[in-house]
Amino acid sequence: MAAYNQLPGELNLSLIRGDEFTFAATFNADLTGYTRAASIYNDQTNAELAAPTMALTTATAGGVTTSTITFTLSETQTAALSATRMRWYFRWVTLGGYTRTVLAGTVRTTKA
Repeated sequence: MAAYNQLPGELNLSLIRGDEFTFAATFNADLTGYTRAASIYNDQTNAELAAPTMALTTATAGGVTTSTITFTLSETQTAALSATRMRWYFRWVTLGGYTRTVLAGTVRTTKA
């Protein structure tokens, strides 16, 4: 029997506490109008530790639209990330109201 899994892509993050942290992810979809949320949380208590700011840019080439989300954590936000077990997620809500967690993973921090 075949199985179907709808799990987020795994993207583990490693960063230096106290440094600004920025990365971008590109999706083969037009995310204009979608509600977007991202959070870093303590994996043991589920308490939110930080919410990155997100910027959306879209581009169309050859009739295909892609969207790039740039995630940013400030120096102050990364300095506060000291839990031993942290995870993060990125999810969106489509224009039709469907929620999808599309990226998730662990967060590892170190001192400089």
